[in-house]
Amino acid sequence: MDILGDILGTGASAVSGGLFGLVGNIATKVFGYFEAKQAFEQKQAEWSHETDLLKLQMQAKAAETEQEIHIAESQGSWSGLTASVAAEGGIPAAYPWVNAVRALVRPALTLGLSGFLGAAFFVLDPGDIDRAYVADSLVFAAVTSIVWWFGDRAPKKAPGHA
Repeated sequence: MDILGDILGTGASAVSGGLFGLVGNIATKVFGYFEAKQAFEQKQAEWSHETDLLKLQMQAKAAETEQEIHIAESQGSWSGLTASVAAEGGIPAAYPWVNAVRALVRPALTLGLSGFLGAAFFVLDPGDIDRAYVADSLVFAAVTSIVWWFGDRAPKKAPGHA
């Protein structure tokens, strides 16, 4: 009967770890949605600021002659657009080392946690009651990290498709 209890305990750890990983994955998606929404609102604020700046530039040019205004509008609009596009294209998404560190966080946490719990498991005596708790924790941590890790890497939808 003790073996059945161990199997049920390990199964419960696997199920709870899977649920916990799923909750973590859902939380990651929710936070991603709010980050995207915040980024869009920030872009809208930037566009509004640029619109206000363009209006101020047009008011300053109104004092010039009709010919100067016409030339400034035609040249200024295109050169401003060209400069804006060039400046936007020159900004990198992130430094390469930042992307490397970001990519290594989850594997490092997963391996570190597994290594720590594995070492704790083998340090304890085989008859020690705490060893069973460590084994359940190993199963819980493994299932949680796998569900969260691979759940977050679901195929991305193509833009424009629902």
